[in-house]
Amino acid sequence: MKKIYKASLAIVLMALLSASVHAQTAISGKVTDAATGEPLAGVNILVKGRVIGTISDAGGEFSLKANDAPPLTLVLSFVGYQSVEVAVSNANTTGLDVKLEEQTILGQEVVISASRVEESIMRSPVTIEKVDLLAIQQAPAPDFYDALANVKGVQFTSSSLNFPQVNTRGFATIANVRFVQLVDGMDTQAPLLNFPTGNIAGIGELDAESMELVPGAASALYGPNAFNGILLMKSKSPFEYQGLSAQFKGGITRSDAQGKSYPMTNFGIRYAKAFNNKFAFKVNFSMMNAEDWHSNDYKTDVNRPESAVDLSGQSNFNGVNTYGDEAVIPIPASSFPAGYQGGPLDVRRTGWKEEDIVDNYDAKSIKGDVALHYRITDKIEALYNYRFGGGSSVYQGSQKYALRDFTQQFHKVELRGQNFFVRGYMTQTDAGDSYNMAALGGLLNERISPTATQWAPLYAGEYFQALQGYRFINNGVPGGNPSAAHAWARSQADANRPAVGSQAYKDLVESVRNDYFQRNPAGAKFKDQSRLYHAEFNYNFADRIKFAEIQVGGNFRRYSLFSDGTIFNEAPDDGQDFKRINIDEFGVYGQISKTVADALKLTGSLRFDKNQNFDGRVTPRISAVYTLNENHNIRASFQTGFRNPDTQAQFIYFPAGTNILLGSAKKNAERYGIHNGGGWTRASYEDFVANGGRVDTLGAVKQGDASRLAIANVKYVQPEQLRAFEVGYKGIFGGDLLVDVNAYYNAYEDFIGSLDVVSNHMTMHQGDTVAAGTVFSPYVNSAATVSSFGIGVGLTYNLPKGYQLTGNYNYATLEEDKDQDPNFRSGFNTPKNKFTVGIGNRKLTKTLGFNVSYRWQDEFLWESDFGSWNVPEFGVIDAQISYKITAIKTIAKIGGANIGGGDYRTNLGGPFVGQQYYISLTFDEFFK
Repeated sequence: MKKIYKASLAIVLMALLSASVHAQTAISGKVTDAATGEPLAGVNILVKGRVIGTISDAGGEFSLKANDAPPLTLVLSFVGYQSVEVAVSNANTTGLDVKLEEQTILGQEVVISASRVEESIMRSPVTIEKVDLLAIQQAPAPDFYDALANVKGVQFTSSSLNFPQVNTRGFATIANVRFVQLVDGMDTQAPLLNFPTGNIAGIGELDAESMELVPGAASALYGPNAFNGILLMKSKSPFEYQGLSAQFKGGITRSDAQGKSYPMTNFGIRYAKAFNNKFAFKVNFSMMNAEDWHSNDYKTDVNRPESAVDLSGQSNFNGVNTYGDEAVIPIPASSFPAGYQGGPLDVRRTGWKEEDIVDNYDAKSIKGDVALHYRITDKIEALYNYRFGGGSSVYQGSQKYALRDFTQQFHKVELRGQNFFVRGYMTQTDAGDSYNMAALGGLLNERISPTATQWAPLYAGEYFQALQGYRFINNGVPGGNPSAAHAWARSQADANRPAVGSQAYKDLVESVRNDYFQRNPAGAKFKDQSRLYHAEFNYNFADRIKFAEIQVGGNFRRYSLFSDGTIFNEAPDDGQDFKRINIDEFGVYGQISKTVADALKLTGSLRFDKNQNFDGRVTPRISAVYTLNENHNIRASFQTGFRNPDTQAQFIYFPAGTNILLGSAKKNAERYGIHNGGGWTRASYEDFVANGGRVDTLGAVKQGDASRLAIANVKYVQPEQLRAFEVGYKGIFGGDLLVDVNAYYNAYEDFIGSLDVVSNHMTMHQGDTVAAGTVFSPYVNSAATVSSFGIGVGLTYNLPKGYQLTGNYNYATLEEDKDQDPNFRSGFNTPKNKFTVGIGNRKLTKTLGFNVSYRWQDEFLWESDFGSWNVPEFGVIDAQISYKITAIKTIAKIGGANIGGGDYRTNLGGPFVGQQYYISLTFDEFFK
């Protein structure tokens, strides 16, 4: 993979060295506002079909030289104005007078993500949503990425203030491995666990040009993991957006759960410069700092989340946001003194509150990038881009992780023209000082008093004594009262716990935080120094083949994983060095489009992908768009998709207290022998033990009824599969009303989840014995077939005097057959009904604008490894008012998110999301 990455760089360098230019056409002119006659600075002027171009200066004037003889066509575009094409027929064209009119016509956007070629959004073959530069600037949200929450079809989930996750068409998670996010063509997923990192390592607001969202399967063009959708984020070209811009945001965050306000700041700066329309560079830097939302639900039991009663005093309490109380401790009757008449007890250790064990609630991020662009010829551009992002946040999967000084870096080289690109990039992550909260809580308890040898025996003895009334006279615990006896036993077993906030407590917590998983002594910290190498190409034959639009492409990718044995199984044998786990995959695709009778556009795509650990997969897509007239289009498509098991599902080996999480790729799991009949179902094993059964280390039954043990026939994990059908309509009525309607039906097979299996034999791991009776949790495919159906409706209405009314509604439902797999948990995690409405006017007056939106979603069932819970319905109002300070080329904005007040949560275990209020000042040299 490194060779391919270097080869991409070599291609760029060779092209640079071999290029020669000879100017043939000189063009100059001036651009003004058609209504006011004022000059427009910063207008983009490009030669159509070329990469050459320039921008207008402060007086609206421009000049450029092209290396081709006329005829040529100039394309002039500017934010908020309708694009204009100007024909050039003279080799020395001067004095062009171009007037641009403000954009008032709907449906004029050009998109690229749906077909990998530029096309009108009106004739896209699948549903697509675009957030353009104006929408980014006018978004009533503290961060432009948050504007996606108002987009049709998007499910927005938050485990942290600065780490939201985007999902479409169901099966939402906080770490969404079924969704792909690209920043300037680079996959932003964390290679270790395969989920997009939101915008914590993405684009700063000053450099964001657009976001395109394709909900639903996109595997036919984008490969594995583009299973539920894909988001393309595009930054600004340093040729087209030059000059200095800077932004400062200051404000507060507040929630009922926190009970007070905290400061929030965000600063960004961007500078771009072009020289002779040949070389350009840009530099971006931004940093954000705030108090994160708090997760402090200490009364709800994960296993009984709908109870309205405070359950925290019960003996087997497993709190939503308490840690160290996850494992059930069965205390058999034989552990009690003679005379005890009760049965076995199931208790849990006393958990630690999240706010007591996390080092801080900082939500901070730092992002920066440098890009160098060189136009080798008028048709070819080369570039290098370095991008850095990182900070502190919270990530939630089956457990919660405090990300501390997490970083992600990108290096990209690219060669591109109007009809092709070749790019290679590398991403690398570093976990910094991140740690697992559940491991931290559990290991704190173990260091204070080991469960098996101290805590559980002491608890059992004190419970018996209190229950018999032996603790009444001196300690006031009445006999015969189980609740009082439990409380007494817990207080005695916890007697050695240091007081929260004491120096002894701080030292202990710090020690466990800084020790690593699966080490001696075991700690909560983990390593991640993983990398992703990716090379790809795309070529469009538009200039060579005329009867149809044909393109081909392909990619090669390597995941290079390294956790130093803290998460992944890099060294299963004793004495081995921890070596990187490499996973290679490649894909190739082709697409052909043909327009029949100027009305019906037919498109067919076909892709083949191969991962070294799984069989190859073919994913086709066929689509049709019928144009009734230029303003009314009907579309239909069928496509398949698939998702390779994520790297965790393939190669994890992680003792999680009561069980061992195990990746089920054959290469990883075969040595442990629990697949294909090598284990018992957990339910049958627990029934066997509860009825006096016992096995030895090797798995031989020593006592009890062996017939109670049922074999678990678990297969090695395989990719998930999807078939998707979609129909839609997009139309414009009267030039002022845009309607976009879609309906889809998805059928899923081989859903990946986990299942508990008890080993029926002894095995080894890193020289240690793993005895029979050990509970493994391998990743498995469900036998259940799941289908979902949804409808989306979007409306945009241009009202008089510049007002614009927007709205969208989404309906989604799930069908599953529990009889196929009683243990299957689909995790659809999507409300059946949700809608958004908004109104805005960016020119209420010449200098004043505003935007207000309201979004609401229905109550829905949240299912995950963390737990299940009915998320209550909620509605959120976001608003902003902007004011142009022309004298200093600055826009001032005052805004707020969730200004209606009240906290809401998007998932079980997640934080209480409150309000944000802010003031921002954005300076732009060209005042776009």
